[in-house]
Amino acid sequence: MLLHPALNDVSLRTIVLPRQELAPFVRNIMLGGFPSVEVHLPARTDPQLVVYLRGGSVVLREDGREERLPQAFVTGPVLEPGRFRTEPGACFISATFRPSGFLHCFGIPVNLLGRDPVPLDSLLAPDELLPLLDRLHRARRSRDLVAALESFLLRARARADRDPPFLPVLGAERLLRPAAELAASLEVSTRQFERRFLMHHGLPLRDVRRLARLSMALALLMRSQPGAASLAAAAHDAGYVDQPHFNRDFRQFVGDTPASFLRRRFDSGAGYGFWQMDSEELRAFTG
Repeated sequence: MLLHPALNDVSLRTIVLPRQELAPFVRNIMLGGFPSVEVHLPARTDPQLVVYLRGGSVVLREDGREERLPQAFVTGPVLEPGRFRTEPGACFISATFRPSGFLHCFGIPVNLLGRDPVPLDSLLAPDELLPLLDRLHRARRSRDLVAALESFLLRARARADRDPPFLPVLGAERLLRPAAELAASLEVSTRQFERRFLMHHGLPLRDVRRLARLSMALALLMRSQPGAASLAAAAHDAGYVDQPHFNRDFRQFVGDTPASFLRRRFDSGAGYGFWQMDSEELRAFTG
């Protein structure tokens, strides 16, 4: 499989942590290719920026339509799983943003992105985007690709509004508190808090809670062996009160049952190979 020449020194997919200046805004940077032609991705809370370095992908819609993804695009959070077909040799680099990170880097409320990919050239002027694409094209090592994307994001951060409406980092424990309590801690009304949360996260608080819990369960399942005991343990450790609740969320956000996912996650035809991560990659992906 012929990939971008700068990817000769990496495995099929590599996940790296961003430099220190970007760490408050960017969760990780991923680069590489795809382990199979069809890719099945779950719902997610984090906005992403993606640039195809070679080739591309099409989205496979449920109604049978196929929509080609732009070469460079951003997406907001999505509440449905997605299926994609990649071209042979397609490879990419992407940045996954932390909550509030996209707003701080680009000055654009996350709820304005929606679920569909937004071409990067519709958000940026040519003199902002073309230098990034040119530097990625000329890169000869993976670290040059990462440095190019990091520099682009730092420049975007410098141009963005540095003072959007404040929202503190809400860890797993605080996410479970009532919206009224969180609003009171910021000395704003519940309605103001909900609007501010939507601007930073792109989803209502209730959906972020559900997806955060499901994401925790997925991370546990990716490290477990198939079996009813591992399913029950993942559901319990992620905070589900019962197995049926866990199964419903799993079907909605992954598009499969938990048991079927465990059986098929190493099957190349299922499209789950993109999720196969070792412990170090999982820490970078979810940290």
